[in-house]
Amino acid sequence: MCNTPIDAYVHLPSPPLSPFRNCDNLLDICSELENQTKELKYENVIGSPIEYTITLEKSQDEILRNKFLNNMDEGVKVNDEMVPYPYFIQKLHSIGNSVINKKTKDAVPLRVYETGKDIYQEFWVHPMFLSLQSYQFFKLFEEVKKNNEQGVIEIEVPSLRAFPIVLYWIYTGDLTKLLELAKLDESLCKGIMENIECLEIQMNETF
Repeated sequence: MCNTPIDAYVHLPSPPLSPFRNCDNLLDICSELENQTKELKYENVIGSPIEYTITLEKSQDEILRNKFLNNMDEGVKVNDEMVPYPYFIQKLHSIGNSVINKKTKDAVPLRVYETGKDIYQEFWVHPMFLSLQSYQFFKLFEEVKKNNEQGVIEIEVPSLRAFPIVLYWIYTGDLTKLLELAKLDESLCKGIMENIECLEIQMNETF
């Protein structure tokens, strides 16, 4: 039983998931990386292999970031029709309370680690909620889709304690509740802000 308002969000129920990491394509990935490394060593057009790698990573990140931002500018495609981004997010928030951390048909298991620590919490999450409002989640789910990964998805955040509150905000859009909880605990407030910054969550309202 939760004793404080903070406990109600910090201790969201988590599904019992087996502690394994997805390694189905590990050999293929290692082989591919090895081949890429060999190719980069002979690359003389741009400069050193390190410079080439950084340039390549930046261009891929820019492509993904532009794709993410296009959802806000052009809208979200639903049944071959474009729906305005603010309207679609509003609709998601209207059902967020009823699906948060629930194992529905479109939910996937997410394991959240605290940076620098071997501790984690597990949640059922819905890619559409997260990827439309957080660039880092958008990037994560794009990689999962590209590599056809199965099993538990993993991510790191600065504050594991504050993550359920940020997750609640993503699902409901309830900024008032977020601020209310943040004001109760200075360290929790710091964790909330660090998580929002780390996950690059779009803020439609201003603190």
